Amino acid sequence: MTRYSARHTLFTVICMLLAAYCVPLSAQSQISTKKRELERLRSSITATKKKIDALSGNESKAMRTLGSAQRQQHRVSSFIATLEAELQSLQDSASTLETQIASTRNALQKTEDAYERAARSLIELRATRKGLPPRSTTTNELFRSISAQVSAYRARMSSLRDSLASQQELLNEYATTKNQVLTSKEQEQQRLSSTIAGSQKQIRRIQSDKRLLVQELQKKKESAQRMRSIIGDLVARAERDRRAREAARAAERERKRREALARNSKKTPRASAKPGNQPMEDDVSTGGPITGGFGAKSLPWPTASRALVHGYGSYSNPETGTVLENPGIDIRCALGTSVLCVGAGEVSSVSWLPGFGSLVIVDHHNGFRSVYANLATVNVRSGSTVRSGTLVGTSGESVDGTFVHFELWRGRERLNPLTYLR
Repeated sequence: MTRYSARHTLFTVICMLLAAYCVPLSAQSQISTKKRELERLRSSITATKKKIDALSGNESKAMRTLGSAQRQQHRVSSFIATLEAELQSLQDSASTLETQIASTRNALQKTEDAYERAARSLIELRATRKGLPPRSTTTNELFRSISAQVSAYRARMSSLRDSLASQQELLNEYATTKNQVLTSKEQEQQRLSSTIAGSQKQIRRIQSDKRLLVQELQKKKESAQRMRSIIGDLVARAERDRRAREAARAAERERKRREALARNSKKTPRASAKPGNQPMEDDVSTGGPITGGFGAKSLPWPTASRALVHGYGSYSNPETGTVLENPGIDIRCALGTSVLCVGAGEVSSVSWLPGFGSLVIVDHHNGFRSVYANLATVNVRSGSTVRSGTLVGTSGESVDGTFVHFELWRGRERLNPLTYLR
């Protein structure tokens, strides 16, 4: 073997080693973190189910009231929305992990191929070494290098095999957790159907009893006032968050300015820049109000129906004569009708109010908020990002009939939705 061929062999084997090691490999610590997250999720689901079971048992005797039935309905519906979100997250994580497993298998195959080539080179070098000068520096370096690479390949293959086994084990845990979530969802769907039936039974009883109907309508009046407070609190919180973001950006700009001044102070006076000439970071909003807002007739209706049970403003209940102030509109539709978000934004609240049932509030980050109430089921969680057309939930039933209650707010100002719905 000539010096040139020896160097060429050394260069070739080093290239093979680099190629094998450039394949990404998931860290064992990351797999352990995912396993802990799965365990926390399983524990959380079990704990939530126990809590709902306990509340259901405590309220079983009180199910004579519509409020208790609707509260239970809201709890179960919200839990189902959480389970659905977790199912999607599990599916996405499993898909990502399957891609990582394929990458690890590919890396293992490349490493095994490189190991075989390096081992053959080592055998060939041993066979030809006797014919070279006894103190050939190049040959000795080559022999040591290839021997080290063979050992490195062995370690690499062992690591890849361990990683592959851990990844496959994690994928199996994803499948187990997914099955648990699916089972829980099916059980809660059955419970929800039973609870909705209980709510309907209480509604029929209230509708046939004028005294109970007056009481229920009074709760609805009080909840309308409570809604104003809820919106006010959300507006105040958003304003605090906006000021905090602005303060953080200002502090970051000041830090960068001071760092730039410190760097420039080490340069010559001619090269130093004046503080006023330092480049400033753009003051870009990261979640604050977007200018513009919604224009007249710019929003889609939240349901396919455009028929109204009650319009915006005052109306009188025909059975009791009770006058109520409607802060939005009540859109007539069959029980279980899909309710869609009217614009992009973020779910800022998922809650329950007497007379309003389950409700969802969406912050559109342009000064406007939309409210969807009297929902039989809820399909979003607080903090969820939504788009125009996202399924918010399904319509429910109250003592006033089957409908979806829809409101629109600009800051703390209540608006007539019909001005904006096209």
